[in-house]
Amino acid sequence: MGEQQPDGGRTAGRERRPRQFASVEHLSPEAVAAFVDGELTSGAAHRARVHMVHCVECRDEVDQQRRAAERLRTCTENDGIRVPSSLMERLTSIAQSCPAGPGIEDTVYSPPETLLDKVDILYRAVRRSRGK
Repeated sequence: MGEQQPDGGRTAGRERRPRQFASVEHLSPEAVAAFVDGELTSGAAHRARVHMVHCVECRDEVDQQRRAAERLRTCTENDGIRVPSSLMERLTSIAQSCPAGPGIEDTVYSPPETLLDKVDILYRAVRRSRGK
């Protein structure tokens, strides 16, 4: 009898190649900041972690972002780091510059009419709860 292959003979005649990391893109600065701040969905955070296992450059970017975020969290006014007053003025004026949106009484709710509508609502709720 011939020698049994550990994979049940599925790779007979084929040479097994080692799996290589084939990252097309590095993490964007926005993705790095969102990862550090815990703002990514669970799926996106998982992909970022997998990417960083293989990518020293992105791992270093995340480390730098973590250090910068921690430094900002521990800063006081005595350290000389302050939000520019012009930025604060612009941010606070946003609420006054936006028109009022519709109130709850203006929104129309129609209950699902068919079984398919109900399944669709359930499906979307499950996806949202899983962060997808």
